[in-house]
Amino acid sequence: MTLSRRALLSSVGTAGTIAVAGCLDFAAGEGPQGPSGEIDELSCDDDSFRRLDQRFPEDGASYVSAYTADDVRFELALQGAEKTYGSDLRVVLRCLDQDVDAEIASDEHIAVQRRTASGWQDVRGTPDGSEVTYPETTKVVNSGGGYTWSLTLREEAVADTLSTADLKVCPALGAGTHRFVYWGLPGDVAIGRQFEIIG
Repeated sequence: MTLSRRALLSSVGTAGTIAVAGCLDFAAGEGPQGPSGEIDELSCDDDSFRRLDQRFPEDGASYVSAYTADDVRFELALQGAEKTYGSDLRVVLRCLDQDVDAEIASDEHIAVQRRTASGWQDVRGTPDGSEVTYPETTKVVNSGGGYTWSLTLREEAVADTLSTADLKVCPALGAGTHRFVYWGLPGDVAIGRQFEIIG
């Protein structure tokens, strides 16, 4: 998905405001307000907040390329590994094999995680403590097919990545090591790329 559903509608109605606000924010030196550097774990002040569970094994995400059980190769490309707060994270998933069809899950089967001493943790969760479900729609792809994501690195945009639930980013995004993981390949194979929010 190039833009999330609610974010797309919002951006159309407030483009002028966003452009002006963006200049003011830059002038004020706006940056990530969350914890920076090496942290023990992500902690939210909201007791009702429930962080999204990781839907793949802790060490189960392959980086850059991954093979399904049927030996179909996929690649996840990331445009720029160092990102400033508010910039766009562009990620492209592609099937690399010729003459093969592979059925993959929806483009919402993603994790946006922060590296902590306790392991990788999703920066998103539900503010009311509810569990989430993911769309059951699938897509058949062949050579060159896949998905493209363009995600603005701000709390509202990162939270607005799942159509089946209202999510929240807590705590706020901070400078540190993150990763984007797509876990919708056949056989629940996950593929990811790391990136740094640097300020």
